[in-house]
Amino acid sequence: MNINQLKYFVVVANQESITKASNILYVSQPAVSKMIKQLEEELNTKLFDRTGRTLKLNRSGKLFYSYVNDSLEELDRGINAVKGGPDKVEHPISLLMEVASPFIPAIVSTFKQKFPNVRLNIAQHNVRETDFKQFDFIVTTKPLEGLTNVPVLKEEIFVGWNINYGYSKQFIRPKDLQGEKLIGLSQNNPLRLTIDNYFNKRDITLDYMYEADDPATVRGLIEAGIGLSFIPSVTWQTIQPRVQLARLAPDPLQRTIYLSSPYGVLNGIKREISNELIMIFLDFQNFELKI
Repeated sequence: MNINQLKYFVVVANQESITKASNILYVSQPAVSKMIKQLEEELNTKLFDRTGRTLKLNRSGKLFYSYVNDSLEELDRGINAVKGGPDKVEHPISLLMEVASPFIPAIVSTFKQKFPNVRLNIAQHNVRETDFKQFDFIVTTKPLEGLTNVPVLKEEIFVGWNINYGYSKQFIRPKDLQGEKLIGLSQNNPLRLTIDNYFNKRDITLDYMYEADDPATVRGLIEAGIGLSFIPSVTWQTIQPRVQLARLAPDPLQRTIYLSSPYGVLNGIKREISNELIMIFLDFQNFELKI
């Protein structure tokens, strides 16, 4: 079985005529007939019902056509990608970073180097879930219904504070934070939701003295020695070294980050971008903060 046999089969199936197919393929009618006959012999099954000069797909033919047509389209997309299409055409790509905003400089630098023709649009805040499908890729902490979700990173969330804050522990029980004045993100932030869910399951209510909707602001307040907060071990690994960390025990607080896409099977440049984004997250995983 070869590609020409499959291509001839698809054209004949679409045209329902050897004559019309031969005109489109610029080959003789006997050559087309021979190709279809060889294909049927190799499969050991008839693919067409023949009525006069008209050929219609039978049950086996329709089933085979569904696979062959999809495979040939996928092959064409791969050929176009390899031939340099991604390097010659500008590609708009939209990325929603619900979490992991410190990774944005690394992502942009990688795109500049490896995908110079990609026009990247990054959104971070105030996006309704009903609008998620407008994005090519979404970095999120929950699998999104109707989208393809690939787990790309798992990280522990520590309690952290400036070393001059006057607090010194290596392990903290969740209930020990009940009376502390905390720094935190706003209530609708994905990281805040993960933290609240952890403590709500343990019937513990936290007291946030300072809240901000920007993770960079929270990191700044921690570094300034304002109070205790929560620090993801991978996505916040750039926090300055004068911050002390402690683990929640006996059950550590953790979260998984997903790369989601509404496109199912990715093709061409989007497949390359997906692979590169996954590699970026895997590389950051190697530099996880340690206690």
